[in-house]
Amino acid sequence: MRLSTTGRYLIAILVVAWIGVLALLIGMRTGTGAETRFATAGALERGVAAAADNNQSIVGLVPHDLYGEEWVAAAIICSFESEQGISQNYDVDASELELGAAGVPEDTNYLLLRSADGGHAFDRIDRADIDLCTVPLGQYIDARAMLPLGQTEQGGWALLN
Repeated sequence: MRLSTTGRYLIAILVVAWIGVLALLIGMRTGTGAETRFATAGALERGVAAAADNNQSIVGLVPHDLYGEEWVAAAIICSFESEQGISQNYDVDASELELGAAGVPEDTNYLLLRSADGGHAFDRIDRADIDLCTVPLGQYIDARAMLPLGQTEQGGWALLN
């Protein structure tokens, strides 16, 4: 038994559509970590890039303004902090972060954002671009507080005292 030409085209379209749906589902699955997977992820990096485009070497950025009003607190997670330490110190589930045996990789820092209802999001930032760990905070800060950042000699940015 042979299908008509129309039947074969219909089956081919269905197979291609199914493959597309599967590819989309797989792509969404591999990109669902909370780190940098929220609507305003990368806002701090975009703010710094805008300052650099305006030839500014020092800028003050406010997480509340950059990421949105729902975020009321922020914390900085530095290199080598473990999943358990992050969970205990900041009362969040850090299992969604891709950490090695040594914790947060040396070239990475995170801006942890906390909402009033206890929700949280991690924004992953490459330390070569923005090093938030130059000033140890070790606790939440008000998300309306300004983060003073200055350009380094290497071309990146760092949190200032």
